[in-house]
Amino acid sequence: MRDENRPTPDLYALIGIAVAGFVREDRAFEAHDVTLTLHDMKSGTHDKELQLLCDAAIRLLADLMH
Repeated sequence: MRDENRPTPDLYALIGIAVAGFVREDRAFEAHDVTLTLHDMKSGTHDKELQLLCDAAIRLLADLMH
């Protein structure tokens, strides 16, 4: 049985994509910066599945920051 509250590999991959942009540009970043990137990714797509995944990633990072 799958735990619905457990992050999926797709969720980690999406966060990795957001982080990769900072690493590629050799820029320092914090969790808040990754959250903003995920929000931009969500706003820039019409793909409902990607939007939901971005929301889940944002929630995960918010939980880790608090």
